[in-house]
Amino acid sequence: MDGQPVEHFLDIVPLKATDAKTIYSALVEFMKDKNIQNSKLVGMGFDGAATFSGKHNGVQSLLKKISPHALFVHCHCHLLQLACVQAANATSGIKHVYITLTTLWKFFHYSPKRAESLKAVQQVLDLPELKVVKPSDTRWLSHERCVKAVKASYSAIVTALNNIYEQTHAPEALGISKALCRPSTLVAIYLLDYVLPQVAKLSRALQTERIDLTAITPLVDATLNTLDDAMLPAANWVLELMDAKNEIEEVTDITLTTESIATFQGQVAEPFIRMLKANISSRFISQDIVSSFGIFDPKKVPAADSSDFHTYGEDLIDVLLAHYGAELPAKTAGGDEYTKEALISRETREEWKTFRSYLSKKPKGNLHLQLKELTTSDMLSEIFPNISTLANICLSIPVSTASVERSFSKMKLIKTRIRNRIGQSQLSYLMKIAMETPETLSSTQLNDIITVWNKKPRRIAV
Repeated sequence: MDGQPVEHFLDIVPLKATDAKTIYSALVEFMKDKNIQNSKLVGMGFDGAATFSGKHNGVQSLLKKISPHALFVHCHCHLLQLACVQAANATSGIKHVYITLTTLWKFFHYSPKRAESLKAVQQVLDLPELKVVKPSDTRWLSHERCVKAVKASYSAIVTALNNIYEQTHAPEALGISKALCRPSTLVAIYLLDYVLPQVAKLSRALQTERIDLTAITPLVDATLNTLDDAMLPAANWVLELMDAKNEIEEVTDITLTTESIATFQGQVAEPFIRMLKANISSRFISQDIVSSFGIFDPKKVPAADSSDFHTYGEDLIDVLLAHYGAELPAKTAGGDEYTKEALISRETREEWKTFRSYLSKKPKGNLHLQLKELTTSDMLSEIFPNISTLANICLSIPVSTASVERSFSKMKLIKTRIRNRIGQSQLSYLMKIAMETPETLSSTQLNDIITVWNKKPRRIAV
């Protein structure tokens, strides 16, 4: 719509089993019922579960048999979370801190009395009344929220743990307190409070509905450059830690020195950040087809009088032609074999030469705006039909499954433990209302809703 990708919640599909073939059959049957043509499928996004992502028998491989031009995209938000978790587990100094944070969350979460003790200390110390958030390896951004809350209430948490131990002699309180009073733990918290928000910004950007594949590489590069700053001797997190040094030492008896922080940077911080950067870089390597869409970026087009101009982009157009311009073997939903017609023609090469000249004479805008122009301009669509088709494909391929995760969250709010007998059709209707209703309704829309409601006899008229 208006050159922007649009997502919609369609329905909840019940499954008899959770294997790839059952899910595939349910998807195909659903698309048939909704009159969604397989030939229109150009991209699919799943998480990393083998049932969906398997190269040979996963749902994506089965769908490619009926839609061979479709690209499978591993959800980039899941990839980013996996990169962070793997880097933390590979760095013992960070892994131990995550274990401590999980133990800390359990200690206060499962005891309202202990939680009240922490709240009382926070009030006395005039600190924000923050709860310890559960750090989860599978829940996006949870580590960032947990670290931020612990850092903001560090003094209160240590004091509360010591008070609880004095009153109850609970060994867990003493153990967690000792772990938090280690200098390495405190320094790691300040490091993570700098690193995780940078990663969280990237994750939030990848979760937006209007993002497309062309924005991923610049966002990832910007994040990696920012992470480099954390390894500097005078990094922002180090300066912030030194500013808070005296206040923290008064409450926790932690002794921080410039030498101990420098040692932590060399032994923990630098290996962790290097591992994190390496994991992100390796997981965010673009497929040849995806990276080929970058030729439409006006900023990359050489000057018309340069030697590179007359050959620029032709090799990447060939990559796109090899996939979208080829007639590929396919199967119908019933299993009959046929040849899937190409999405673009061989004339794409000639179109590109003309379009390349068009790009070189335009003001150097960004890639997303250029793709949007190609999909919304009737003139460009008529002159460059194949190039316009490629632009539509690029904007339609999903970047993440964030909207699917949001629908699960909505479902948990609708189908609660108390409302667990809600029927399939009613749940589907409520999900559509929750997912598709705009934030504000016009007076006309409200009147239409009231009219439909009053068509049936009601106990309460609106």
